[in-house]
Amino acid sequence: MSRFGIAGPEAGLALLDEVHQMVEGSAAPLLGTIAHIQAGAINVMSSNWIEALTALAQVEPHLSELAPPERCATLINRGLAHLSLQHLDLGRVDLEAALDLAIAHDLPMEEFKARHNLGCVAFIAGDLPMALRLMAEAAAMDCGVGLARAHLDHAKVLLDAGLVDEAEQVLSLGLDAARHDRQPLERGDIQVDLARAALLRGDLASARSWAGRATRTFRALRATSRADEVELLGAAIDIGMGRHLTRAAKTAARWSTPTPVQPNERLGARIRAEVALARHDLANARREVSSLDGDASVSLSVFLHERLLAARIATEDGDHDRSKALLSGAAQRLARDQGSVHSHEVRAGLALHAARIRDADVAMATDSGSLDELFDATERWRAASLRAAPIRPPDDPEVAALVGQLRQLRRRSGLSGPTTDKAQETAAEVNQLQTEITERLRRTGGPSADADLTAMTLAATHTLVSQRHVTVVTFHEVRGTVVRLVVGSQIHQSVIGPTADVAAAASRAVADARAMALARPSMAAFLAGARESSVHRVDEMLLGGLDLASGTVVIVPTVGLASIPWRALPALRNSPVIAAPSVTAWARRGVTAGRSPDVVALAGPGLPRAQGEVSAVEKAWGRHTKSPSATTTTGYAVSADVRSALTSASVVHLAAHGHHVDQSPLFSSLDMGDGPVFAHELTSPLAAELVILSACDVGRSRGRTGDEPLGLAAALLSLGVQCVVAATNPIHDDVAAAAMCELHERLVAGTDVATALREVAANVAGAEAFCAYGNTWAVR
Repeated sequence: MSRFGIAGPEAGLALLDEVHQMVEGSAAPLLGTIAHIQAGAINVMSSNWIEALTALAQVEPHLSELAPPERCATLINRGLAHLSLQHLDLGRVDLEAALDLAIAHDLPMEEFKARHNLGCVAFIAGDLPMALRLMAEAAAMDCGVGLARAHLDHAKVLLDAGLVDEAEQVLSLGLDAARHDRQPLERGDIQVDLARAALLRGDLASARSWAGRATRTFRALRATSRADEVELLGAAIDIGMGRHLTRAAKTAARWSTPTPVQPNERLGARIRAEVALARHDLANARREVSSLDGDASVSLSVFLHERLLAARIATEDGDHDRSKALLSGAAQRLARDQGSVHSHEVRAGLALHAARIRDADVAMATDSGSLDELFDATERWRAASLRAAPIRPPDDPEVAALVGQLRQLRRRSGLSGPTTDKAQETAAEVNQLQTEITERLRRTGGPSADADLTAMTLAATHTLVSQRHVTVVTFHEVRGTVVRLVVGSQIHQSVIGPTADVAAAASRAVADARAMALARPSMAAFLAGARESSVHRVDEMLLGGLDLASGTVVIVPTVGLASIPWRALPALRNSPVIAAPSVTAWARRGVTAGRSPDVVALAGPGLPRAQGEVSAVEKAWGRHTKSPSATTTTGYAVSADVRSALTSASVVHLAAHGHHVDQSPLFSSLDMGDGPVFAHELTSPLAAELVILSACDVGRSRGRTGDEPLGLAAALLSLGVQCVVAATNPIHDDVAAAAMCELHERLVAGTDVATALREVAANVAGAEAFCAYGNTWAVR
């Protein structure tokens, strides 16, 4: 092993060959067996999987004669070799046997390795929650094993989940551990995955830099196989940068095989297809992509890339029906994979893998000149997770306990004020608890329900628009430009402008709206003018030239535009407005109550008018009002009341302080009597059809690449709520109380939510901050 570390695998294996010569014909057969175990380990560490299995096959006849640690080493390395060759069942059998043996003989280091590598099996099999759970169980063991490899594999799962920021943090820890423990092979492997992380983020220059470092690391170690693998990744990066096509093709040619199965063989085929397409060589591109057909189980990112290549070839062949079918199937695979996890965050993260195919799909549709193709392309990728079944994880007492601790900490932090010593002490505890809760929710598995994964088409949308008497206005991005599509009595598109300019204008409008809402009296007039100016700029930019004189307007924004106060835009002030994450999400929600309404209104502390507001809501609905299950002695509702109301009542009104946490949007919350209730802890099945959040900020969301919004209102919509009423900026207590009282009176009278909000905004200054999300709602 020392020779291997200093001079590379050939030197280490040569010394083991000398061992075999020494023991040949002697009475020490187990010494030769141990040499085969060492050879297997060296080949595993050098990514020589076939050679590793060949060496370890020599151990099998003597396996029962070995000491438990040596038997474990054999099973673990053999399991890893099978795993790397995609023999998942064989790998799982070996690793489970190693785990049982390690537990029986109290071998913590071997138990750690077996448990961790079973997490790798789950990862490759596509079970991300199980992979994270097994790796977390291994990481919790204090067995003195080096953590570089554990961090590396954990980061691989995070990358597969699209959680790039978290993966890079874990890889940074692994890199430090590899340097500290003097593990150059692990250092090189971590550099490879830092390149993959940068590639997934779209930072091709950083990806190329990390790949170059990894290549140099492996060349210095004479780890030729690993260096060749990194050069293949480098070729993929070069393709993305549009350079060195000849070199990329030459590198990929070394991995050519008639039937690509292994990951690097398939990557080589994809690179060769990319080069052929860039050279307009359809015959070779078609041959390479055809070789990828088969039953191989591949990750979401690989599947999407292979479907994209096939769709591009179909488009070049003029077979638009096949291209559309391939792209639609890819979008459905994304939604299906999102439906297999029960974490809002991971569902959103998975969409990151679709960024490339989505952008290419929209670009090809744009080039076609067909509005039908363009609409269908944008819609099939927009908020795909909302087409999956709602999140419904099994009960987890540990998560419940952690959330309880966090609730109390956040409550105490709020009571002590933001600048006290106590608040500063608890801030670190809050962050740690949020991390623990997030990681545990990522590891939570559960049943996946069937769902309709297809997206709305332009033809179906146009029919529905006529039936519901609405105008749909959607926004999407293509090649750095924001484009608007309008579906009403006519269908047309308009180029809005550069994405960066539109994003800057939208951010300015959101910031000015918040500043005005929080302004001191001395600054109110100045900030009101600034807000009016920025809102008018956004209005002219996004809605200029539109005739929206009658009917409801359904806005379908990009995630970058989702937090705009739509009701405040001059072009929309006279229209009922609905903001929806996708046309499909809007279309599949009803517009009227599903049953006779039963109403629960709850108040949280800190708002002088909240309890009066709740009383007014209860009075408006009269006999339809249900009593909350429990309250504190002060009369304020607690978090359990909120969860109970959402699962029992059809209309839920919550008057409470709201907080949008932009860095961790699923910890956005409402303050209740026992502390905050978080977006994270809301799960299906919900009975609520209409949820009215009389609170600040909770209509805001933060989006990831992939058009997947995250936030409190977005979480409620993802759980199946038909309509959420929320504000995107702070609201004064008296404004909220007056607006909500009038809103409910109009709802009781039969007015739908979107129309009622328009009328309320005309009568109550400041009420334009409230908007209907998802769809409208009305009493039958």
